Amino acid sequence: MRARRWGSAVALVAIAAVLAPGGGYAQSVDELRQRLQQLENSTREELESLKRMIRDQEAAREKERKAQEERERVVESLMQQMEEQRLSFEEADRQRDRGFVGWSNFFDLQAGRKQSNNDRDPLGKDIQGNVFTNDNFKVRLGGSLRLHVQHNDSPVGESVSRALLPDAGIPGGGNTGRGERENFRAFAGRSRLNLAIQGPETLGGRTSAFFEMDFNQQANGAGEVNAVNNNPRLRHAYGQWLFPDLLTKGDELQFKFGQTGSFADNFPDSIDFNTMLAGLGAANRRNPRIELIERFPILRDVKVLVSLGAERPLFDNQALGGGDVAARDLGSGDLSGFPALSGGIGFEAGRLGLIGSTAFYARGTWGERRERFNRGTTTPNLNAETNFQDRSFTDQVAHGTLILDRIGFNETGRAMTLKLQGGAVWTRGEGRVTNSDFDRRVILDKDGSLKSAQSVGAWVNPMFFVTDTLSLRWAGGFQTALNDDRPVVTGSLITDSAGTNFFRVNNRQSEISLWWTPGPFTFSVGWNFTKTDFRNVNTTGTGSTSRHNENNKFEFISWWSF
Repeated sequence: MRARRWGSAVALVAIAAVLAPGGGYAQSVDELRQRLQQLENSTREELESLKRMIRDQEAAREKERKAQEERERVVESLMQQMEEQRLSFEEADRQRDRGFVGWSNFFDLQAGRKQSNNDRDPLGKDIQGNVFTNDNFKVRLGGSLRLHVQHNDSPVGESVSRALLPDAGIPGGGNTGRGERENFRAFAGRSRLNLAIQGPETLGGRTSAFFEMDFNQQANGAGEVNAVNNNPRLRHAYGQWLFPDLLTKGDELQFKFGQTGSFADNFPDSIDFNTMLAGLGAANRRNPRIELIERFPILRDVKVLVSLGAERPLFDNQALGGGDVAARDLGSGDLSGFPALSGGIGFEAGRLGLIGSTAFYARGTWGERRERFNRGTTTPNLNAETNFQDRSFTDQVAHGTLILDRIGFNETGRAMTLKLQGGAVWTRGEGRVTNSDFDRRVILDKDGSLKSAQSVGAWVNPMFFVTDTLSLRWAGGFQTALNDDRPVVTGSLITDSAGTNFFRVNNRQSEISLWWTPGPFTFSVGWNFTKTDFRNVNTTGTGSTSRHNENNKFEFISWWSF
């Protein structure tokens, strides 16, 4: 309480001093003015300082804004340049793609590795028109320019059916594997020109057609005797009408008519395909034909196939053809007024394990022909006008082929894969129905009767693809005569200088080759070895004479395909 009373007293004294008149009042006013002046000065300086700070910050901000605008302008300019470059690149790509598509439609840039020496089914894919295209038709021009270069031990070397008979009565009259009559040949007559046509859908079926010719026919000589005088030869001329999903989803009915091969024809893809055809178990003949083929699905990617057909073989030896032009064109292909009838089965499957695709085809043909003999004898006389007798014979051919393609782990390309194909043929009578004739047509049986001759043959052709365009291939085949100890009555026999008739007993051949197929090109080099055995059997059926021919052929081929 005492302290509180003292504090109150001091405060009263101080108030009194302040309120008292005189010097104390004046002094306090001056001090207040001075303090006010100081406060104004300091406040003005602080305001000026704050204003300067504001101006500096605004200037810095303006500078930063301009810098940001400049950066944004630069970025926008760069983005615009990038967009212009992108559009420019896209336009260049479109131009290049249009040019590439245009050239690829006209020239197949992968034709080299796509085209084989003989395509089994040229209409196996959709057609890209390069000559004419509208809503209904597409027309594609294609072909290949081919050069074949050969060196043979034998004067005639394009096929085993033309193997030279060694003739002991003529110096150097045959080849025995020592190269006495070697020769060099080069020819381009196997160049091809073709047209593939895709037509409008008609009655629910897709229509297409194929035409192809080469220049491997001689006007005044057989084979390559006059290689510089090549003439056009019709290879394919046929139409196709295909009905998908006819009986069930996934099935396909194919109606084919015209001159072409059958669905089951197949042969080795070798350098000189002619050498591997006649007399080596490979069945093929581009006859005028009508053929119906039904492919029916039984499992996913698995189809069975059945076929029926009729054809007229082109024998063309004019033995029964008469004199007018039309008859000469028919030749002995009339087959006694009946066409050759055919039927077949097949199996096709997609990838099965390490096998990319599997195909098996088997086909048989039946026909009839007449042979003309002097009356009461077994002496053939196809040109007899009087005192003759016609005898009828039936002809049968059965052949099949198995194709295992893209064997290996590569499911998208051909590199490091194996293609394995092979076939077999049996003929009775006229094997020219499938180009598998073997010299003899009629033989004399042990009981003195006449019967059709038989032969059997087979071939195999493995192809290993090191890359998509480089492959190593081997092909081998044989065909042999059955009942080769019996005399031959009719056939395309070979006669030596002494007038002795020989027929082939056995043909054997092998070929190893290396293929390179870059872009539209095909290049291949290979070695081919052929051995042919000939025999003459006495008319009594006892005693025979044999001769042998060997031929080594080195060959180079080059194609440019489109």
